Amino acid sequence: MSRKSITVRIREDLIDRLDEEADERDVSRSEYIRGILEDRHRAEELAERVERLEERLEEREDRIATLEEQLARRSNIEEKIDTLAKQEQHEEAPFFIKWYRWWKRQ
Repeated sequence: MSRKSITVRIREDLIDRLDEEADERDVSRSEYIRGILEDRHRAEELAERVERLEERLEEREDRIATLEEQLARRSNIEEKIDTLAKQEQHEEAPFFIKWYRWWKRQ
């Protein structure tokens, strides 16, 4: 594949950063810039994927919050049931329980 040369005007600070990044990867500045240009679509795909994953995470966090609320309500109800069951076993049961027992025996 043949290559054509192009001229691009870039600020000096950007050129310095490109040179540093190219040196870190042990490639020439031109090769580094070509790689960036070739990978630009991949970056868009990854950004879209990240967005989808963030949406899924948010949905799951909402679901977890809902389930935690349901679990707290269930625990509260179970605790009340246990308390009533213990009260039924003792003579210190509330009036309505004593009345219900009496009514049941009639």
